[in-house]
Amino acid sequence: MSRLRTLALINPMADYGIDTYTYELAQGLAANGVRVDAYCADASVLGSPPLHPNHRRYTVLGSRLWRTPPRVRPSLDSSAPHENGHGPKPKVASQSVWRRLVRRAYLPAELAFYLKRRRYDAVWTQWAELADYGRFWQASKFLRIPIVHTVHNILPHERQEGDVSAYEKVYETARLLFVHSSQVREEFSSLFPDQASKAVVVPHGSYTLYNRRPEARSTVRSALEIPADAPVLLFCGAIREYKNIDAAIGALAQLGRDDVILIVAGSEPDGGPDPLAKTKETIRRAGVENRVRLVSGFLDRERMAEIFEASDVLLLPYSKSYGSGLLMLGMTFGKYIVATKPGMEESAALYARSVVLDGADTASVLGGIKIAIDRVKTERKPFAGIPCEFDWVNIAATSLAQIERVLAST
Repeated sequence: MSRLRTLALINPMADYGIDTYTYELAQGLAANGVRVDAYCADASVLGSPPLHPNHRRYTVLGSRLWRTPPRVRPSLDSSAPHENGHGPKPKVASQSVWRRLVRRAYLPAELAFYLKRRRYDAVWTQWAELADYGRFWQASKFLRIPIVHTVHNILPHERQEGDVSAYEKVYETARLLFVHSSQVREEFSSLFPDQASKAVVVPHGSYTLYNRRPEARSTVRSALEIPADAPVLLFCGAIREYKNIDAAIGALAQLGRDDVILIVAGSEPDGGPDPLAKTKETIRRAGVENRVRLVSGFLDRERMAEIFEASDVLLLPYSKSYGSGLLMLGMTFGKYIVATKPGMEESAALYARSVVLDGADTASVLGGIKIAIDRVKTERKPFAGIPCEFDWVNIAATSLAQIERVLAST
């Protein structure tokens, strides 16, 4: 059991993927005997999944904590983890300019004072961009709150001016920084050498929030007009540029097999009326409309599970990654996975059904798809299960030991 007694996890972003990560992490910490309070955005759509007795989840951030008692959000059956936070957009009432200014000044300080008053052994932040809480880092540093931080992304995938200086302030404030692989630690050390000694590797874990639904395989395939014996590739989640869907579609076009079907499930981040408008145009230009099935929009937990059950090979041909929740979801469902090295090689190498690519170009993705399809057809070994390195209880135990080490030395 850990010597730490209480931890606060902070995620006020209403980011669906980080909400999910925070939930799974809290469950693992709680199983190690730590009392965990997870503070999430009041606009969160994750709902209230089953909690360990040591885990409390408060969807209160965005409100005034002093006058808003911590409340647990009612369960939402349609809520589900979705990679990188691209779930349905919560409806937010319009605010006056003056109210927004007051909130920016008030909420960060209030949150820091609130956490200080609760006397947590450590406060664990999950994202560098905290929306209304942008000055939280300055306030917590002033109050000497022991902060540890998970570096899900070293820098944003879609960069803007000022990102480096903003993230550097976060890394300076934290006493310990968790990254998901040795590759990421090396890149972090190159970009932020003054903070390199704080970075320790703790992998992303698998998922407990999704129930297996093997009976859905035939149902979904029938609805999408996919033959029962067809090899099915899956590209899902938020369809962002760095995820390299063009290479996946190009590889399908060059595969030369009419029996292989690609499911594209999810949405593009621009929020237009057609969630997959750009993807449809890419598919049309490649001439593979008859070999692609589209499932547009946000996928709740049940629907995402059904789509994974209907698929055989998960495609993750990312040009850039600091670690992928979808990689872990593919492992959770026992799928064959084609993934590029950046940010994913270390975890993928521990999973027997991975095909790790040297490059993210179309030819490399095509080669990986061929290998994976052949393995789907010829391998008869039963799914061996998820490696113990990705069990949240083990991840939490390692993390707690690192936090204790750092706090004891400061």
